[in-house]
Amino acid sequence: MRFELDDRRRWSLWYYGDAQPVALLRDAEVVAWVGDQPVTLAELEDSTVGSRRPPGGTAVVVRGRVAGVWVEAEFLAGEMAGSPQAVITVTIFPDRYLPTVKGVRFFRVPEVAALPGDGPLVALVNGYQSRDACRLVAVGTREAQDLASHGALGLTRGGRGLGLAFDAGEPGEARVALSRDGLEAVSAWLPTRPLRPAGDASRLRIGYAPDGDGLDALRAVFALPSPLDQERLAQAVAPAGWCSASGQESAVTEADVVANAEFCAAHFDRRFLRYIRVDDGYQKAAGDWETNEKFPSGHRALTDRIHANGFKAGLWMAPFAVSERSGVPAAHPDWLLRDTAAGPLAWDTREAWGGKLYALDGAHPKVQQWLTELARLVVRDWGYDYLEIDALHCATAGPAHYGGLTHAEAYRAGLAALRDGLGTEAFLLGGGAPLQHAAGLVNGMRIGPDANPTWAGVQAAVRAAALRSFYHRASWLNDPACLAVGPPLSASEARVWASVVAVSGGLTLFSDNLPKLLPERAALLQRVLPVAPVAGRPVGGTTLERDLAPALVRGDAVYPISGRWHFRTGDDAAYGAREFDEEAWETITVPQRWDEAGHRDYSGFAWYRTRFQLPNQGDGTREGPKVYLELGRIDDADDTFLNGVKVGETNARQAYRRYRVPAEALNWGGENVLAVRVSAGGGSGGGGIWSVRRDRPPSSWVAEGAPRWWTVVLVNWEDDPRDVAVPLAALGISGARFAAYDVWREAPLADPKDSLAATLEPRSALVVAVRPAAARPQVIGTTRHVV
Repeated sequence: MRFELDDRRRWSLWYYGDAQPVALLRDAEVVAWVGDQPVTLAELEDSTVGSRRPPGGTAVVVRGRVAGVWVEAEFLAGEMAGSPQAVITVTIFPDRYLPTVKGVRFFRVPEVAALPGDGPLVALVNGYQSRDACRLVAVGTREAQDLASHGALGLTRGGRGLGLAFDAGEPGEARVALSRDGLEAVSAWLPTRPLRPAGDASRLRIGYAPDGDGLDALRAVFALPSPLDQERLAQAVAPAGWCSASGQESAVTEADVVANAEFCAAHFDRRFLRYIRVDDGYQKAAGDWETNEKFPSGHRALTDRIHANGFKAGLWMAPFAVSERSGVPAAHPDWLLRDTAAGPLAWDTREAWGGKLYALDGAHPKVQQWLTELARLVVRDWGYDYLEIDALHCATAGPAHYGGLTHAEAYRAGLAALRDGLGTEAFLLGGGAPLQHAAGLVNGMRIGPDANPTWAGVQAAVRAAALRSFYHRASWLNDPACLAVGPPLSASEARVWASVVAVSGGLTLFSDNLPKLLPERAALLQRVLPVAPVAGRPVGGTTLERDLAPALVRGDAVYPISGRWHFRTGDDAAYGAREFDEEAWETITVPQRWDEAGHRDYSGFAWYRTRFQLPNQGDGTREGPKVYLELGRIDDADDTFLNGVKVGETNARQAYRRYRVPAEALNWGGENVLAVRVSAGGGSGGGGIWSVRRDRPPSSWVAEGAPRWWTVVLVNWEDDPRDVAVPLAALGISGARFAAYDVWREAPLADPKDSLAATLEPRSALVVAVRPAAARPQVIGTTRHVV
């Protein structure tokens, strides 16, 4: 890779492989905001352009002064961590005084200037905090407008990938904004503060995958530069155990925790299942983390029981959150993040946490001392070995921090105080966390939403595990979400979730009430242990899927539902009938939450109705491919009727709705009426049909658990059987002859040649162990564990 600067000191990045040079980013301009003045490299006075030869590459350095500061921009390109990479570092030093700096823009380019070539530029958009969803969008489209990717961005075009990443510990929170015009990469140093006397810097790292996608490029750019660190994280064993995060935290008791610990001691190998974690529901209030009446023995007695069963003890808390009931806001109002106009900033209200919630300012020295002492209390007095810290996003709220620190600096200061109090031996897991600046301070990170035990919940968690797989064993150990395998999941659905968790190599925390779990489901959990020290990767994870909803789909034929939608709040069973006349109702845009359509803060029932035409299908309408209604995502629950016939219902918040339509519900060659009854409870955002994106997870995963011994997971996310054939080369498996073993069926398979091919039942997974064939007897699989 090589940087080139033109006479205006705009930069372009090129890749020089075996063929012609390939442009990766072109005609980009670095801008620093000093006070309110944007400054480009072309505007520097007394400027110089030089070169350096640091290990691993060649750097071009531009240096000069302007607006009372010195600006130095280093453009380094070369081979790093075994792959082509580049780094742009912009450092701003004070000259005569200490001005405020709002941040650095590394580039603003049109879509055609990023990975120039044919086909759409697909962006992997990273959410701000760990529970925010990732998205795949085509840059320059309407769907990409006003999106921002935080801390990292993956780009894919024409079989090539580009990864962008920003360092932890810099003053700013970095993002790449998407628009119809293109891309803009900025590190925003907010709230603004004066420069430090030693200067401040922001850094953009760029990785290139000439034969891959944006995920491959992100894995390369996140790879640790030190071989020692690479080996350390590659061999790290992710924690495995049980936790009380059942989705019914208010009902969990001390007796439940003890019963599950005793079950684990009796049924699992304690060499591999190491932790029992107490989750939300034990505390008196957020900010008062002593136990409540459901845990009468207190922390120390509980950890003693856990340790006596041969396990380590874990605890959940939200350390930056303090509630009214805890007494902290009243006792220390100066510790709280503030809203300039309204005093202390209340970021949420949760009765189970103690009412109105406020956020501690991690920049405040007294808060740092309190956090350090809290962490010491957890490990020294209470006896815990593991701490999950949640709701960390509230630490970056508000317009200002103590001492003028930026959001990033205040957040890291609070995390560092917790880490210092825990010491080096305790495992620290982040959750609900701004991701960029958590790196280096946590051992693990929840990288997606909580996986409620439904098929929709599993899909959301698997998609997050796939699109954030580049963090795993690089920034930290990924936590894909708690593994629950009991009802309402079917046995095959549970095997899908267990298979992906196993092949990911991340944290493996069971959350079923184990004493009440069916023995055959508990056997699934035994098969995912021990956790293999692998970094499983999805295959085809950045493929952009066509959005169909709302539409009827029959085989390859798609019949869009594109008529006007009518809307009415309230509930009446007559609204679902075909004969009902909705013309007097208001019209509404779909997709859209109803609070955006003038019904802010409404909770309860509402109905949507629309009419559409279907073509004449002749006499064979009852034969041939099945017909499905692709409806979209709904918040919270729905009952859906087509021509007065109920075709489905789902009570899973924000899940994608796809319903099989019986032949008698269709009016081919005439008008059809679709009616959707939606119910939504209180909460931010409102209810309604809010998205038409399916966001299906990748269907293939692969992990190399031992040299040239691969585990492949093939998933059918559909409601019908599906034929699959995945080339071995696409899985990164090379060689001439292979042996294969069906892990769940515990049986050898026919030797694969160029691909793995199978017919998968609906909502199921095939897990195959693959290794080179040999002329002698060899182990090709095991009945003990998945990987």
